[in-house]
Amino acid sequence: MVRRFFSVVICVLLLSACGAKERIVAYDEQDAKTIEIKQEIEKMNNIHKAKIIVAGNDILVAIEVKPLHAFKEQKIARNLQKELEKKWEHNDVLVSSDFKLLWEADKLMAEQNEQKVTEKIEKLKKLAKEET
Repeated sequence: MVRRFFSVVICVLLLSACGAKERIVAYDEQDAKTIEIKQEIEKMNNIHKAKIIVAGNDILVAIEVKPLHAFKEQKIARNLQKELEKKWEHNDVLVSSDFKLLWEADKLMAEQNEQKVTEKIEKLKKLAKEET
């Protein structure tokens, strides 16, 4: 009886580990900026998920913080924005912890046309500036 219980527990743990998704996803994994941004985000232990889109002169990073750090999510986003702006001062950087931007960035990952991605990023910047 005990063996069955442990074998079921082990099977469940193995299956749940196989279903884990990648934490940090980028639009263009081969881009040098994207790789550096990904490394910066990996250093931060309070970010649960991130979507990185680098298109032309625009850098969009949508983040989701871990539940224990939810009260500091705006501060975490501002700090990451400052670090990225310092590194790439000639680029237009937007870091947001807004779930809507994370969701829209996830949709953009499938887009192949970089011109459409750039247009959509401009719309997302306007959306991020709006205060509800």
